[in-house]
Amino acid sequence: MKRREVLAMLAASALVEVTEVSTSEAQAAQAPFTDEAELAKPNVTGSVTLEDAIQRRRSVRSFKPDPLPIETIGQLFWAGQGITNPENGRRAAPSAGALYALELYAATATQVLHYLPQGHRVETRDSADLRPKLRSLAVDQASVGNAPLVIAVAAEPSRLKQRYGGRANLYADLEVGHATQNILLQAVTLGLGAVTVGAVDGPKASRALKLPNGQTIVYLIPVGLPA
Repeated sequence: MKRREVLAMLAASALVEVTEVSTSEAQAAQAPFTDEAELAKPNVTGSVTLEDAIQRRRSVRSFKPDPLPIETIGQLFWAGQGITNPENGRRAAPSAGALYALELYAATATQVLHYLPQGHRVETRDSADLRPKLRSLAVDQASVGNAPLVIAVAAEPSRLKQRYGGRANLYADLEVGHATQNILLQAVTLGLGAVTVGAVDGPKASRALKLPNGQTIVYLIPVGLPA
């Protein structure tokens, strides 16, 4: 066999191997997760008034290391994207055309969770602590690495494009803001501190959390007991 033919065969073999690895990695990133759990029913009769929560809300960047219970995480998820009218599926935050172009995720010291508004459930996306990775992708902001909970608000503008065309990205970003403010105010009512982090490499952070194609993290919200 000629040397040129051998080199061609080796190159083809390497290409097949790289393609197989890339395909495998892509499939792993998009693989469905089935480890789901139902959350406790959200509290809709809190003792803190809306006016008080608005007045007390401040950006908090230093947190105690105490982990937050799953009931608290569920309440924060509900404030951002929970279904508040089961009859028509309307949610806590407004959305253009009620198309709901958002997904909420949460990173803790032990896992990554994804909120499922239908049924008020969560699924476990990962069993690793990805907060240090998120911190490195958020210009090394200490709050992202030190908070016991980091909520990631991801947008998927493609859900809006058929109806709204070129305004889909704008409407998705507005929806991120609506949901985020709800989460911040809910944190106040729970005696928690929180801060918004927009300086994040959204595409890389989305890949770190293995988000589906089309979803991009826009905001990180570190949450915890104020230090």
